[in-house]
Amino acid sequence: MAKKRRKSKGISTTALIVLLIMVVGTALAFTGLFLDWTVLQSSSEYFEGKDTSFNQTLSEWGTDSDVEYLIPTNIFAWTAAVAVALALVLYLLKVLMRQKVLGTVCGIMGIVAVVSAVLAIVFTSLMGKSVWEMDLGDLAKSAVVPAVGCYLLMSGGIIGGGAALAGAFKG
Repeated sequence: MAKKRRKSKGISTTALIVLLIMVVGTALAFTGLFLDWTVLQSSSEYFEGKDTSFNQTLSEWGTDSDVEYLIPTNIFAWTAAVAVALALVLYLLKVLMRQKVLGTVCGIMGIVAVVSAVLAIVFTSLMGKSVWEMDLGDLAKSAVVPAVGCYLLMSGGIIGGGAALAGAFKG
């Protein structure tokens, strides 16, 4: 005779791992919003490096309203961070309340987070090109490029959003 297994009422190990990954993704995304968003990168035959005097955070960029692509950059950056945070809350509720519909909405927030994070770095690159790009051939080249904050947001959005998608189907 086969014995029936009783379902465990606790939180599974998979769910805990997904939650931990989503917490890390949320922390990375929100940290990235407040660190250096762009940096002026220069290279020439005589000099190569980054000019740290031109580092700007996303909020510092907001003081200049004439910058092209600034609005979509801000929208996608904040959307990515908020979507990861919402996915974390929804997944936690899904695990605690055992409601599959919350998992579906969590997966949707994961998709939004991943797409928004990628679009944030794309629009940041476009914004940097519209603000400053100089090419003097072999003599010198310089451009405003994404910095650590932008990369942290992208990483957090992809990591957290990916974990939300995994959690929507498993856990």
